[in-house]
Amino acid sequence: LLRDTLGFDGVVVSDYEAVVMIHNYHKSSPSRKDAAIRALTAGIDVELPSFDCYRPGLEEALEAGEISLENIDTAVTRHLSKKFELGLFEYPYVDEGSVLTEFETPANRELAKKIARQSLVLLKNDGALPLQGSVKKIALIGPNADNNRCMLGDYSYASMRELLFQDPPEGSGYQGLTQADIEKMPVEIVSVYESLKQALPASVEVKYTKGCDISSQDKSGFSKAIDLTKEADIALVVLGHKSGLGYDCTTGEFRDSTDLGLPGVQAELLQAILETGKPVVLVLINGRPLSIPNLVEAANAVLEAWVPGEEGAGAIVSAVLGKFNPGGKLPVSIVRSVGQVPIFYNYKPSGMRSNIYGDYVNESVKPLYPFGHGLSYTQFDYSNLILEKERAGLDETVQVTLDIHNIGQMAGDEVVQLYTRDEYARFPRPVKELRGFCRIHLLPGEKKTISFHLPVNMLAYYGEGLNLVLEPGAVKFMLGSSSDDIRLEADFEIDGETTQVVKDRVFDCPVKII
Repeated sequence: LLRDTLGFDGVVVSDYEAVVMIHNYHKSSPSRKDAAIRALTAGIDVELPSFDCYRPGLEEALEAGEISLENIDTAVTRHLSKKFELGLFEYPYVDEGSVLTEFETPANRELAKKIARQSLVLLKNDGALPLQGSVKKIALIGPNADNNRCMLGDYSYASMRELLFQDPPEGSGYQGLTQADIEKMPVEIVSVYESLKQALPASVEVKYTKGCDISSQDKSGFSKAIDLTKEADIALVVLGHKSGLGYDCTTGEFRDSTDLGLPGVQAELLQAILETGKPVVLVLINGRPLSIPNLVEAANAVLEAWVPGEEGAGAIVSAVLGKFNPGGKLPVSIVRSVGQVPIFYNYKPSGMRSNIYGDYVNESVKPLYPFGHGLSYTQFDYSNLILEKERAGLDETVQVTLDIHNIGQMAGDEVVQLYTRDEYARFPRPVKELRGFCRIHLLPGEKKTISFHLPVNMLAYYGEGLNLVLEPGAVKFMLGSSSDDIRLEADFEIDGETTQVVKDRVFDCPVKII
């Protein structure tokens, strides 16, 4: 498919250890040499991260006549061509001492702040956010409240430092380093606690306690957390995961879980705080969607921060205090329970999601929060949907315009989402599919027009024989604030004959703000 059908002639590299895994993990090859032969002839030019199979295996295979020199030359040519393109022969090394000078710049910190702010998703808000001026005492609680490490993901500097190879295997290509050889945290990162203290005036008192660790069963800190909550006007509870690859990490590559709840006794800590009757704002810092429906429903507000990066704490605090308006949307569906897994917005009308009864025996089939969901401190009105044309065919584009109006009292971002649905098709099609989206910032009372330019080829799907085809027929256009909050709809017709479009596949729907 990649080389022949799509005509790709660039360099292809394996995933880490993928070639040797053909032999020692998947057991599909009896030797490293056989794994190397299979990988090379399949089109893998470079084995990563080492040359465990290719270096000895391909030499042996070439001498035995099991592969040709042409196979080797083709892979080497692609590999060297890419190095020439990247300038690695002119500048093969980097100045390691200038890493912070090059990357830890004001512009990059500002970009990190923008990314962190735009990634925040306000899942729920009963009016607790942003914090009001009447709040004078805040109880800050949770294992991620005064923890800057939790801001970083599993392939970040801090996480990798925890996994350094002190005695690398001979010939592996790894450099022998100890943790003492590398600075602990060369990039300045503050915690939510530190950021909150910096942002609040002296007249607002913040008292902090951890309450519990991320994954331990120790509840000895509960009593202090409860006492601080009772004394406060509101509790800001920061829970979640530690992202990484080490054994003490609770999310990340290789860190799978049998449930989607909070690790350790965090859920019990939150329940104890909720039972005080004080308003509770829950902030989640986590690398996977969490299924904690009872706790989320009991909290007054829930802010999903994911793994927000080096500027994450400042973004969280700014959102909580109303210094900016969170406008992120969920890139996943959040389940009510693990029994709903897998759950996704673009399901086909089958699999218990569209049956005659609708729901499970004991629960709704709908997610707790749908794909694309995300609240705001303001409100947006959708109107004036216009299709440039109601019929179009292969290689054409249809322009879809609508007006978005901020009808609230605060500036904010809205992410307008364009979905489509085939009304009828030869094969069952999803009930809706995201085709494009646009994030727009509007001041109070401001109205703007958004124009999507949807390529008709984007409506193709894999049909009989797994061929990508564009099929004529009726299509519903849907625009809204989430996959479950559709505000406007229009009808469209694909003209022409059923046509294969594998080399004309389109993934991008350009959008303009007028």
